[in-house]
Amino acid sequence: MSNADETATDTDDSRDWHRWASTALIGAFSVGLLAIWLVPGDTAGAENRTRLPWPTVTAASAGDAATYRGIDAALRDRLGAQATVSEALGDLSVHGLGRSPTSTVLIGSNREPFFVEDLARPCRETEDSLAAVKAGLVQDQAAMAAAGKYVLFMVAPDKTSIRRAPVTDVSPDLLRCSDFVRGHVEGWESEGNLPLVTLWDDVAARDTAAAPAYLRNDTHWSAHGSMALSEALMQRLVDDRQVPAGILDDLTNPVSSDPIPYVGDLNHMMGVEDIDHKTTISFDRPDVVTKARTTVGAAGTPEYHYRSTSTSSPLVPGKTLLIGDSFLLHQIPTQLSNFFEDVTMTDLEEWAQAGEYDTVIVVRVERYSATGEWPSLTATLK
Repeated sequence: MSNADETATDTDDSRDWHRWASTALIGAFSVGLLAIWLVPGDTAGAENRTRLPWPTVTAASAGDAATYRGIDAALRDRLGAQATVSEALGDLSVHGLGRSPTSTVLIGSNREPFFVEDLARPCRETEDSLAAVKAGLVQDQAAMAAAGKYVLFMVAPDKTSIRRAPVTDVSPDLLRCSDFVRGHVEGWESEGNLPLVTLWDDVAARDTAAAPAYLRNDTHWSAHGSMALSEALMQRLVDDRQVPAGILDDLTNPVSSDPIPYVGDLNHMMGVEDIDHKTTISFDRPDVVTKARTTVGAAGTPEYHYRSTSTSSPLVPGKTLLIGDSFLLHQIPTQLSNFFEDVTMTDLEEWAQAGEYDTVIVVRVERYSATGEWPSLTATLK
C-alpha cells in the first residue's frame, strides 16, 4: 500500500513537471516571437525601396480586405528581423555553399554572381523578331537623316558575354540565346548600313584581372569598362565628321575618383551585404566651362543637362540627347559631360523628346537590345 502511494505521488510530480516545462517552453517561444519585433533593421532599405505606409482605416475601409492586407504589409516592413534572417541565409548560401538563394542570380564556377536575365531574356528572339528590330532601326535612321539630324545606336555587352568561362562551366548552353542575338547585332554592324557601334570586343580587351571591366558583385561595368563606350562614341563622331579629331586627345588622361563603398545589385538580389568599392572617371579640360542642372522629365525620371563653352577645345556642336539605361547613367555623365555644347543624358523612358535634338545617341545594354527595347525615333518627328 505504501509503495502504491509513493508511485502515485511520483506520477503526479512528473506530470506537474511536464506541465511546467511545457508552459515554460510555450512562454519562451511566445516571447521569442514577440522579441523579433525588437530586432533593429530596415527591411525596405535592404530591398532598396521606400517603407510601405500604414493604410488609413475609416468606417468605409474597415470592411475592405485590402485594408488588412495593407496593415499586414506595413507590419512586415517594420519587422527588422526579416533583413537579418535574409542576410544570414544569403551569407550561408553564397559564401558557404557557393549557391545563389534566388533564381534571378547565377553563381559561376568561380563564385562570381551573374544576372540570369542576361541569359533568359534573349531566348524570346527569333529570326523574324530580330528582322523586325533591324527594320525599325533602318526606319529611324532614314527618318532622322531626312529631318537633318544625326543618330547613332550603341550596344554594350552583358557581363555574362564577356566573362563566359564561369558561366559555360555551369552549363555550355546557357549563352546560346544571347549568342544568337549578339551574332545578329554584330552582323548588322559589319554590313555598314546602320549607324551602329557594338562594344563586345572593346570591353573584352579591357577586362583584365588588374583592371576589370565589370564590378564583381554587380550587373554593371566599372569605370574602366565604361571607357570603351566613351572612346568608341567619340571616335565614331570623329569618323562621321561631327567633331574634329583633336577631341580624342582629351580622352587620353582619365582622372579617377577615390573608391566609393557600395553594395552591388546582385548582392542585394541575394540578400548579401558585402561591401565593394567603385570609382568614376572624368577628364580635365581646363579651358572648358560646364554648367550642370538636373530636372525631371515628362516620364518622371531624372534628366542631366550640361552646357559647355571653351576657348580652344572642340565640343560636339548643337543639342545632343544621350538616352539609355543604368549602363549609360552610372558612369558616362562624369566622363563626357564636358565634351558637348549642349547635352542631355537621361533614361530611355524620356525618348519622346528625341525629335527636338540635333544629335540622338541611343545606348542599349545587350540584354535590352532586341524586341521592344529600342525607342521609335521616327514617331518623335511627327
